[in-house]
Amino acid sequence: MVQKTRSMQGGLLALILLGAPQVLAFFMDTSYYFYILNLIGIYAIGALGLGLLIGFAGQISIGHAAFMAIGAFFSGFTTLKLGLSFWLALPLSGIVAGLAGYALGFPALRLSGQYLAIATLGFGVAVPQVLLKWETVSGGFDGLKPQAPFLFGYKLSNEEDYYYLVLLCLVCMTWLAYNLVNSRTGRAFIAVRDSEIAAQAMGIDLTRYKTLAFAISASYAGVAGCLYAHLVRFIGATDFHLGMSVNYLTMIVVGGLVSIPGFVAGAAFITALPHVINSVSRSFPAGFKMIAQSLPQVLTGLILILVVLYLPQGLVELWAKIKNKVTNFAKAKEGTRHDTA
Repeated sequence: MVQKTRSMQGGLLALILLGAPQVLAFFMDTSYYFYILNLIGIYAIGALGLGLLIGFAGQISIGHAAFMAIGAFFSGFTTLKLGLSFWLALPLSGIVAGLAGYALGFPALRLSGQYLAIATLGFGVAVPQVLLKWETVSGGFDGLKPQAPFLFGYKLSNEEDYYYLVLLCLVCMTWLAYNLVNSRTGRAFIAVRDSEIAAQAMGIDLTRYKTLAFAISASYAGVAGCLYAHLVRFIGATDFHLGMSVNYLTMIVVGGLVSIPGFVAGAAFITALPHVINSVSRSFPAGFKMIAQSLPQVLTGLILILVVLYLPQGLVELWAKIKNKVTNFAKAKEGTRHDTA
């Protein structure tokens, strides 16, 4: 029964996601809205990777944007300068970023807590600076201009076409995350997160699983970086700043630290929030528009504080509470009906 319900929910969600373009195209000019949907999908892929690392493996990282930069510039450089196909660059971006994450995992073996956070913070700050100076790969201050991908001779140049590509990647990466969490590797991640000493006593290789967690997380970010580069079609090293890494942390905390749907929901919420505020602020008087420009950052911080205080399990906890209240109300109503009869 539970499996059937989940299948129905998954089918309904698929219909909504596939039908969204047609509904938007019917009611409004879709270019801007599809751009936001694409950003949501791309950031959700990156958030999935960070969520697996922090939420399930218990390893802290504040340099996630650096792996996204590696994926973006690898794809941009190889497609522009080496003539590599986008469809090869996409998985290779994940692999190259994953190797960088695997390498970072080794120094992390001797660190934990705030020390690990500082190490990953240093990595996140250093990578954009290295890319900025490495002009052969990154174009320096001029950046790179990756092209839209071709599919069977058709150029995916508009946001609506690109939406289906991002959606397909998001579905595949979410499916992989679910399978990973429910596999032996996922159970090892959780054991390491809960107690490294107990995990080691059970025969779990800490070196293997910690480095693997960093590699998988970085691979997700690398794929997200590749998709981002070919969506915006202009990337500079300074685009992948510390603020992006902090945004990723906010996404998984707001969505739910141990929930795969929560990672996606948190990415959607944090990505869409500034655009919604900017759209609303257009109707503000001229004197309030300057204040409205700083509202996204203020509200993001306020929401993060409120979530930590009142919804420690993130938005998924709020959804669970609403669902339980609706279920209890329906049961109570049904019981009243039977008593009346």
